[in-house]
Amino acid sequence: MPVVGTAAAQKPTINILTWEEYADPAIKNTIEKKVGVKLNITKSTSSAKMFSSWNAGQYRQYDIAIPNNNYVPKMMSADLLAPVPNDAITHQNSIYDKFQQFQKNQFTQNGNLYGVPIRFGWYGYSYDSRKLSPDHEQSYDVLFNKKYDGMNMKGKIVMYDNHFKAMSATALYLGMRKPFNGQKVSLSEKQLQKVKRTLIQQKPLLQGYIAADPTYIKSFKQGNFIVGQSGRNEVVEMQANGTEWPKMATPKEGSLAWFESAVVSKASKNKPKAWQVVNQYLSPKQGAKLAQVGYSPSVNPKTQQFLTKRQNELYGKINPDRLSDFIPFKAVENEQAWIKAWEEVKVS
Repeated sequence: MPVVGTAAAQKPTINILTWEEYADPAIKNTIEKKVGVKLNITKSTSSAKMFSSWNAGQYRQYDIAIPNNNYVPKMMSADLLAPVPNDAITHQNSIYDKFQQFQKNQFTQNGNLYGVPIRFGWYGYSYDSRKLSPDHEQSYDVLFNKKYDGMNMKGKIVMYDNHFKAMSATALYLGMRKPFNGQKVSLSEKQLQKVKRTLIQQKPLLQGYIAADPTYIKSFKQGNFIVGQSGRNEVVEMQANGTEWPKMATPKEGSLAWFESAVVSKASKNKPKAWQVVNQYLSPKQGAKLAQVGYSPSVNPKTQQFLTKRQNELYGKINPDRLSDFIPFKAVENEQAWIKAWEEVKVS
């Protein structure tokens, strides 16, 4: 047991549940020194797992979690979070306006703010620019069209093996933008059935469904498909490692966007220090390092000054106009109906 007044006693341990990149030694060591804490980081592979563990009572064991934005309202509803104190996040005003808007809309309850965006990415589709011209009209239509730009697409398309991502892209392709405007994504039964039928009709065009990023990258580089529903990260990772031909499209129907957001447990005994740690992840220098290790841009554009020209091209400098068509990840109304429909698609 540390003795009061010793260096050990003065450096509390901040327990964090988050993605593996946040545990990068260079980032971790710098934050520990700046804030005067020891970081104990538990790595997770999904926001759903972060939420389920906290909701099962583990919020008492952690000070911070950093899930995707659509899980923050779930944590708020479950009364697991401490509000963000005024002026605790000194880098708050540097966040892109779009993400400050998302933050206000999704993370505010009874006048209190409960989450802080850190880094982001978006989904659309990637394509082999050696076979499909970068000048093609960027639309989800390419994922559902047997003949596209003179090519036979049968067996040359992949989709995510995920009900939310695959079905949302299909709904947007079908012109169902309005269901994404509320606090939750809400498809009517009629719309849901149309999405299901469209995905079933698409199946002869598919090379397959892919879940993990490494599997996607390996299959794409092997030439197994021409077009694939994807996140920007997969393409950036390939380009950063010397494979330039994969390109990311910006569908005219809109792009689903995620942004990882830090929250502090209401049970934390070290809330002031926990918020200081969150502030460091958002800072220009640490945000730049986090962008490098995760191939994902920070919501703080001031990180750009600490990235090279090439790094800024890949995951640093994002045109604010690009953010205008972002549709933030949200919880789904009647999600069990979506899951049931998706299961029927998979077995058809």
